[in-house]
Amino acid sequence: MAISRNGWDVYSSGSNQNLVNFPWITGKVRGGDHYVVLDYIAKRWNDEVETIRKDWSWGYANRPVRGASVISEHATGTAVDFNAPLHPLGKKNTFSAADQAKIRQIMKDVSHAARWGGEWSRPDDMHVELTGGNTLIGRVADQIRAGELPGLSGDVKPAGKPSKPATKPKPSVDKSGAWPEKPLKVTDKHTAESDAAWRELMAAIGYKDKDLGKNLLAWLSELKDPRTGKGYYDLTKWVNDGVVGSEGVKALQRKLYDTKGDDGKRLYNGKADGKRQAMTVNAEIEYLNLKQNRGIK
Repeated sequence: MAISRNGWDVYSSGSNQNLVNFPWITGKVRGGDHYVVLDYIAKRWNDEVETIRKDWSWGYANRPVRGASVISEHATGTAVDFNAPLHPLGKKNTFSAADQAKIRQIMKDVSHAARWGGEWSRPDDMHVELTGGNTLIGRVADQIRAGELPGLSGDVKPAGKPSKPATKPKPSVDKSGAWPEKPLKVTDKHTAESDAAWRELMAAIGYKDKDLGKNLLAWLSELKDPRTGKGYYDLTKWVNDGVVGSEGVKALQRKLYDTKGDDGKRLYNGKADGKRQAMTVNAEIEYLNLKQNRGIK
């Protein structure tokens, strides 16, 4: 397998299971710890530098560096371009001095596990790429998950068109009770509460890796799928690298289809299509809310 200048393995196809959709861009990035670090950078960039417009931003592409023969870090799923039309390749100082200082601070806050293309001799102000190897990326990702890194003012999301965002207030917290004492609100997207509930449930049944994705895939690999007699997530075909990609989601969907709720109905009635969208997330939260999973008789 080809290796990039930064030491990442190159993916020949965008359908590689290690590549996952990234909400800030039109395209994919590498999953797991790499996703966590890129997501943190994107949130900070969106909140502090300029609002990221999804249709002007992209990630994975199996191609060489523009104007060169060496492979681009985009081919490894570890590079993103934000608001490309506003920051053309080769054009210097497309950001103000103040915004450049903010970008450099973000790179410093992630222990330089990423670098900004605006520092290069041929400026590429739109470009951010991960560097430093898996050990550094993993350490920074753990710091992000633990809430140890600075800078986020709340839950920010990609917006329609670039403008300077106002600082958003932190979401209010329901103090009346929490899972497992009370069921989670069923939502179309995962929340901090549902993520925490998954982690707590996995730990309670013996899956205690810091990476929730690894715990979920290990759990699904050990649960027998009645259709095949093997694990829902078949480790003879797929690896457990913590990336809950298409095959991992299909395994989860099959498990949810085979599980009945407290009302006796299936939790999931859709297809095992590998897309972790509203119907699947609804079913996941219903699973977390099962009385047996909350310790309620």
